[in-house]
Amino acid sequence: MGNRQSPNSSRREFLKLSGLSALAVTTDLTLPFLQSSFADPLDDLTIPGKNGLRVLNNRPLNAETPPHLLDDVITPNDRHFVRNNGLVPEIDKTGWTLTVDGEVHNPLVLTLEQLKRFKQYTYALQIECGGNGRAGYTPPAKGNQWTYGAIGCATYTGVRMKDVLQSAGLKSSAVYTGYYGG
Repeated sequence: MGNRQSPNSSRREFLKLSGLSALAVTTDLTLPFLQSSFADPLDDLTIPGKNGLRVLNNRPLNAETPPHLLDDVITPNDRHFVRNNGLVPEIDKTGWTLTVDGEVHNPLVLTLEQLKRFKQYTYALQIECGGNGRAGYTPPAKGNQWTYGAIGCATYTGVRMKDVLQSAGLKSSAVYTGYYGG
């Protein structure tokens, strides 16, 4: 399924449905498809392990947390919003590598096991989608119509990019990091 249309679909759609409604009322005609045209096709969609989240679209998968589920200091994983720009890739952990090259003295290709050997840190960090609250924009903005549930505070554990870059011998001429998947 593609991106959902905004609740303010289009004038043409509104006029079409208004005309059908008027026809049904004036002729005592029953149009069984009319009610279903107003239903949100994603309302019944659920994500395993994420009960209670409101799915905004499913390709790519995006879901927000209803405000009444955002009352914890640390947002539990099952309540954390889901934000994707593309389809979720299937990754083979045994063949996965991280390449660090470019403006470094010692280019690296690290396996997941090698990466895990770096010192690990845990941080509690708040994260919010840049489109959080978009559903209330006037004029309406394109994209997922997030209300206020694209926010959470989670604990993240892993290695610091700083340590990996230091291990590769980051040059003083480096000005940015680029991320490329494959």
